[in-house]
Amino acid sequence: MKRVRQPGYQHHRGIALIAAMIFLAIFASLSVGFLSLSSANTQMAANHKAGNNALNAALSGLDCALYVAQKASTTNPLKTGYNYVTTTEADTMWSKLCSQLQTVKLGNVTVPSAMAFTDAGGSGMRIRTPSYIPCQSGGAFQITFSRYSSDPKVVVIQVTGADGGITRTLKLNLNITKDATVMNYALAGRGRMWITGDTTIHGSIYSSWNRAAISPFNMTSDSRVEGTINTVLSKDTISAQSYQLETLDSDGNPMFDADGNRIYSSADEIQGYHQGINYGVPDQTNIPGLSIGDYNTSMYKNAIPTTTVSATGSLVANGRISTTGITKVREYFPHAAGNYSQPASSSSRTLDRYKYENKTFRNVVLNSNNNALFKNCTFEEVLYVDCSTSTSTYYNNVRFENCTFNGVIITNTPSNLNWQANCLYFTGTATFQNKSSIPEATILAPHFNVNLGNTNPNTGDNNVLTGAIVGGIVDVRGNAQIYGTIISMADTTSYTSGYVTNIGATLNDGGSETTEAGDIGTIEITPAADNMLPSGITSPVILKPVTNSYQECI
Repeated sequence: MKRVRQPGYQHHRGIALIAAMIFLAIFASLSVGFLSLSSANTQMAANHKAGNNALNAALSGLDCALYVAQKASTTNPLKTGYNYVTTTEADTMWSKLCSQLQTVKLGNVTVPSAMAFTDAGGSGMRIRTPSYIPCQSGGAFQITFSRYSSDPKVVVIQVTGADGGITRTLKLNLNITKDATVMNYALAGRGRMWITGDTTIHGSIYSSWNRAAISPFNMTSDSRVEGTINTVLSKDTISAQSYQLETLDSDGNPMFDADGNRIYSSADEIQGYHQGINYGVPDQTNIPGLSIGDYNTSMYKNAIPTTTVSATGSLVANGRISTTGITKVREYFPHAAGNYSQPASSSSRTLDRYKYENKTFRNVVLNSNNNALFKNCTFEEVLYVDCSTSTSTYYNNVRFENCTFNGVIITNTPSNLNWQANCLYFTGTATFQNKSSIPEATILAPHFNVNLGNTNPNTGDNNVLTGAIVGGIVDVRGNAQIYGTIISMADTTSYTSGYVTNIGATLNDGGSETTEAGDIGTIEITPAADNMLPSGITSPVILKPVTNSYQECI
């Protein structure tokens, strides 16, 4: 039988083989692609790991660089009593930094001396580790400190981390500046603190009060601290006392309700809002500004002519205030409520005050024992209040009534607090608006009893105290806007109950004055950490990191 072939059979013969070959080629290409992709992923992972190691190495190097800067600042510290750093002092700090980098052993690398350089930023001096220093976690780093001639009070840290040929570079500036650590606080002192009334503190507060039997802080429920409250007393020490600062659970942690609000009890010494209490904070009485040894205000006194100037006219300027032709009034301190001419008790101090009224004072010295009463007076530039630095024989208890302060009040530096003898007492309406050439302070009165009574009778009036307000003890009442730090620098632990820093009107503070009408008002305190510490307070010159200068450079 003859086989009959189907039409088209010969035409389609071999198609399956061709299709198979095509699929094989496709699968082979995909396999090669997947293999390449897998290799790329592996390489990417390796690069990513190396990049992370390089960045971590750079961060480790930055920590080392900051450690070197900190050691250069604190080893045999260079100190200044002025509110600025001279170029010569900046040169000294640069030399200390270079020496410290050469002294610190980083991977046993010997660091050569600083050398001149020029780059896109300019020219100057530069010191760097000659090679990369290995990190235990992987990678290595190189540190460079640069100081440009155009800006000699700034040092640029550049740290490069490397791993597997991949590098990461970090930069951070250091300012050569005066240590102003105390300005980080809104309120800092060595005694007890009471915060009452419509008071808002936009920052943290600190006290080195260490008499555990008496609470370092008291705050009423209508006050706020928008920061932390810091005490040198430990939590265990306070828990053994008859008082408590805050309500704690059985584990010693703050208690909160279901909405996250802090739980207070009537037994709490701190009733007002705060962002937490830090217990056992290191005793920071060595912070510049908290010891009388830090103060020397003679530069202000020496800048005023020694000639005696008449005080009978409306303007008294550039010299020592004369008492010739000035009448006296007798007052007592402390005085009876509402009556300055009556003593509060048999222990009140008798004061025969020289009375100056309706005058303007500019760059003047008030001599010791004048115990003046300034009434309806205006003060410009500097009022320097003199007293003895070593004895209580020559003192100045000064009362200001209804005065305006367009300048700064500065006192001599008595070695001890004598709250009845050396006192600045503000009564009536006191209006502050410093327009002087010394904006760093409103009051610089170490070991003086500074009592800012009714600073302004009307809330919202233009009444601003700027910069530091320094006293042995500082009390603030009435209405005031304070941009700066209040420093109560006197150690009051020798007093039976400790003399108290009052912010807001408080009765029976164990101290000086009665509460006058209008003393209850609104007080706001806002610290300015970038403010310079005023001249007259000695502090170290330091290398301070500028946090907003941090850069990551790929």
